[in-house]
Amino acid sequence: MFKKLFFLSFLIFAFHLTDAQNLKRRAFMGSVLLNLNDSIVKAHHLTSVNGVLITQTIEGGTAQKIGLNSGDIILSINNIQIKTRSEFLQIISKIRADEEISFSIFRNNKTKTIKGKTLGYKPDNYDFADVIYDEIPFENGYLRNIILKPKGKIKLPVVFFIQGYTCASIDNMGFDHPYEKILTELVKNGIAVFKVEKPGMGDCKGTPNCEDIDFYTELRAFEKAYQSIPNYMFLDTNNIFIFGHSMGGVIAPIMKRQPEARGIAVYGTVTRSWFEYFVEMSRIQNTLSGEDYIENENRFANRLKFNYEYLINKKTPEELSKDSAINEILKTEWQYQFPDKITGRNYKYWQQLQDVSMLKGWADYNGKVLSIWGETDFVAFSKLDHQWIADIVNQYHKENAQFISLPNSDHAFTYNENMQQAVKNWTNSTYRKKHFNDAINKALLKWINNCKL
Repeated sequence: MFKKLFFLSFLIFAFHLTDAQNLKRRAFMGSVLLNLNDSIVKAHHLTSVNGVLITQTIEGGTAQKIGLNSGDIILSINNIQIKTRSEFLQIISKIRADEEISFSIFRNNKTKTIKGKTLGYKPDNYDFADVIYDEIPFENGYLRNIILKPKGKIKLPVVFFIQGYTCASIDNMGFDHPYEKILTELVKNGIAVFKVEKPGMGDCKGTPNCEDIDFYTELRAFEKAYQSIPNYMFLDTNNIFIFGHSMGGVIAPIMKRQPEARGIAVYGTVTRSWFEYFVEMSRIQNTLSGEDYIENENRFANRLKFNYEYLINKKTPEELSKDSAINEILKTEWQYQFPDKITGRNYKYWQQLQDVSMLKGWADYNGKVLSIWGETDFVAFSKLDHQWIADIVNQYHKENAQFISLPNSDHAFTYNENMQQAVKNWTNSTYRKKHFNDAINKALLKWINNCKL
């Protein structure tokens, strides 16, 4: 009886952790923004392209509450000048709910100041789950972790989710997001879900920005979050499963796991060295995107040289840019942002990945493994990489691993007939929302139910 009362009291405490938290909800602006261009500047009689245009305001957001309108041009926030949309978003990400905010705007050919208090993002809410917003101390700050708990259940198997490489929040993703469709399906089937924001994302406070950190810092963040699982008594530590998507499939086998996971499932990931992956990627993705085969071959030598100097010789972007041919590759194919960002991350992130052995991580893991490859995935394009995962685990731990391929499933779990169609539809959000391939849900649920104790 005592144990039962203690457990119930713990649940009540867990669901009210937000009352004493260091983390507040991030501010919700509720506006669609556009960078200024010459035509916008001319139409509004402006003298520079500094600022952002509001093209739409969203109900329930701060913009509508304090009186910002579609057509307004934001010049500054809290006396900080805004030049671009990315600068706007960077500043807003540090502002929390119920804080005073001031905008200098241009409206009807006049500069005006708009002030008010911010509204925060509403917490996720489901009929079938309790949602627990908690926090994890990390490097002089706090990471936001979120647990989805099936209603009325105790001692639940749990999936620790590790998302892909991009710097984006995993809170308020919306019902159309493929992650949302996968994770909520698990919860509907009696499995709790544990997810954590990357440093600097969502409600995180006092942590470095995701775009600025290296790979090892990101790895430590997921490790710190994973270690907190036993703090929640309703989670069954004998039935912890990790699901890693894309970069999450790289992190899962190499991260420190205490307590050990019962199983690891990955989808759309990489097993070989990143030098090998990027070299092959340049051949496959560019031709799928329409580049002529001979043109691709002619450019291949410079792409190979870039990868070698960057990943093997560990040259900085500044050093790479001194070679004109490599500098062109850096700027046109690698989304280089001066001084240190490559494809949206700190340049050291990819260099450190080159030195990580995913194969050793898999060889050392003695749990159950499910390696899933989408047959139209042109991002994690290698079927062999995914087969290797199962092969190496089974070589060291007989019959622990399984490889499966999902027909017509691309990197974002979207239904496509082939890789060419997947490339064509990659930026078509309307198509992707309507064509989620739920084969991933069926595969994950079947595997977890077969593996759990």
